[in-house]
Amino acid sequence: MADPVDYKLLLSYLLVLFVVLLSYKEKLGAEWHTLESSIRTTVQLLLIGHFLNFLLHIKGGFTTWMVLASMSVFGSFIASERLGLNVGFLRKFLIASVALNVSAGFVFLVVYLLGVVKHESIQTISLWGLVLGNSLSNVALAVERLKAETQLRRWEIEAMVALGAPLKLALKESMKKALHAAMLPKYNMLKSAGVVHIPGVGVGMILAGADPVSAMLYQVVVMYILLSVGFLTSFLVLNLSYRYVTL
Repeated sequence: MADPVDYKLLLSYLLVLFVVLLSYKEKLGAEWHTLESSIRTTVQLLLIGHFLNFLLHIKGGFTTWMVLASMSVFGSFIASERLGLNVGFLRKFLIASVALNVSAGFVFLVVYLLGVVKHESIQTISLWGLVLGNSLSNVALAVERLKAETQLRRWEIEAMVALGAPLKLALKESMKKALHAAMLPKYNMLKSAGVVHIPGVGVGMILAGADPVSAMLYQVVVMYILLSVGFLTSFLVLNLSYRYVTL
């Protein structure tokens, strides 16, 4: 007989069905996307749950590296689809891949060398996925804001280039505003943490029985990681893509 908690978890899908019915009644056209995304995330999370449970019994590092590489490839693929640049898909993929993985790899190397994060497969994979997932929005936001700022300052940029200024210098102000816009959700997340909401990692640890103070300290580490990777990702994607933003 299944545990009662399982039924309660399944009942939470009623919330999704409510959203679907509301969209259908008001003719908003969001029914398919809501159903598709909710079912997809359910399947993906259950699969990764079973896979992580499998990894708990594996001591070798090769499997861990393969999982991290797969996550990086899929993350780069998703990010490249959001890049509205006037280039082919392969170049978009390379830009997204470098921006995501170099920034995440650098930050992870630092926290590992400092001994902040343990060298455990389950912890590494979970954090890597969390970091990549949060950085995807930085890629899209940075490029979209750069395009918008470029259009707003089009005549100024063209005038500077015509006078001999390098394109990067002409776009400097636009890139600066794009970076701030891409980081705004992260800044708001940090400002509201512990006041407006309790971040997910801390909540999960508390529900799992961890000491609340220890859980919040670990959450602080995660927030620092997300902030650093988000900033580096935005910085890299802007510096790699500014040449391909159409005026």
